[in-house]
Amino acid sequence: MKTKVWIMALLLIVSGFSMKLVAQENLNALVKKCETMPSVNMNIIRKKNTETKKLETKLINITINENPALVTEFLDAFKKDEANVLQSIEDKGAGKTNSLFYRFENVTYSFSPGENEGCATISVMYKE
Repeated sequence: MKTKVWIMALLLIVSGFSMKLVAQENLNALVKKCETMPSVNMNIIRKKNTETKKLETKLINITINENPALVTEFLDAFKKDEANVLQSIEDKGAGKTNSLFYRFENVTYSFSPGENEGCATISVMYKE
């Protein structure tokens, strides 16, 4: 009986951890895709973790230049991951998305379209 209790507890812990990882899986995949795209500029800020002595990513700023398809992909990814957000802020007007902010348990994403069609800025901030 004790073994079953331990197994159930372990499954709950593992499932909770895996939910954190998949909560924003569509947005994470797009951020990874952007690393190799010529129409994207990325600025990555890292900070050393004093406990592990390793650099950890704290903030990623992505600037998309003249790539309407990628901007649409990000908007679609926001919608797909929406069910898992803890907090969301959407600013819409005239049938367009002016900005989005999604906070998950361990990371926040913000989206701002640029002045020109196919341009946008996405910021990804990891919780300390």
